[in-house]
Formats: sequence, C-alpha cells, structure tokens
Amino acid sequence: MEFAFVTPILMLLFMAAVEVPRAIATNNRLAQATAALADLVASAAYTDIADVFDATQVVAAPYSLAEAGIVLTAGGVYQVGSSFVARVCSSVQRRDQARAVGSDLGPPPAGTASKGDRFVMAELRLTYRPLFSFFPMLDGMIFTGKTVWPVREGTNHNGQAEVVLPGGKPCPP
Repeated sequence: MEFAFVTPILMLLFMAAVEVPRAIATNNRLAQATAALADLVASAAYTDIADVFDATQVVAAPYSLAEAGIVLTAGGVYQVGSSFVARVCSSVQRRDQARAVGSDLGPPPAGTASKGDRFVMAELRLTYRPLFSFFPMLDGMIFTGKTVWPVREGTNHNGQAEVVLPGGKPCPP
C-alpha cells in the first residue's frame, strides 16, 4: 500500500532529475554554439555560410539545433550627433528573420565605441522540447543566445577590416 503512494512521487522526482539538468545543459550548449558561431564569422569572409551554420551543431552536440533559428549580423558603429549607434550592414538567417540592412541596433556593443568599429553578432533561438511532457513550464520554452564579437579578420573596406555576409554589401563609410 505504501508503495502505491510513494511511486508517483518517486516517478516525478526521477523525471525532474532528468529533465531539469537537460534543459540547463541545452541552454549552456546553445550559449557555447552562439559564441563559436560569432567567433567563426568574425575571423574570415565567407561566400557560403551554410558550413558555418552547420558548425554550430558540432558545438551543441549531443543536443540538436536542427530546429534552431539563427541570425548572423555584421554591423558597424556610426556617430550620430554626439553619441554613437550600432547599425546593421548585412545579415543572413536560417529558420529566422534576418535584420534589416541599415536598421539601428541601439548603443554600440562593449569594446566598439569608436566611429568605424565593426562587429559581428550571432543570435540563436531554440524551442525546447522536453523528454517528458509532464512539465508544462518546460514545454515550448524558448532558449536564446546572443553574442557580439569584434571583427578580427575580414576584407578591407573604406580603410576598415569588416565581414560582409553573403548577399550583403560593405558598411557605408
């Protein structure tokens, strides 16, 4: 009789002991994949970005990013009056929406507060699919990762090294 009362509680604890660490690990791997993606793009110019998108899966393994939305943005810092603003120069996406060229991103990212600075921003968005549907707060939870990386190598445009994403144009001066 006691076993009948204790079994549901033990099953719930077992499922929670599996699901909660899995959700945390998925979020951590997503953050690592976002940083790796930004680092890869900031280090070279690519004519085909598919391999870079696919590289995020290697970093995120064993968790799947097959359904993840990915947005890569190359941006520049511009002076507007007495302040600086970050703007989109080129953007590509997979299963998400690319940022509009010329749109403002707000204040410049840390470490890029000078006119003409160039950076790459990687964003990943993943809807979490739990193993056990018993936890409704985890079902459909969206994990996001966003990393901004300074351009390390790229093509020289207007006296500034920058990354131009496929199909995009260099940042205007």
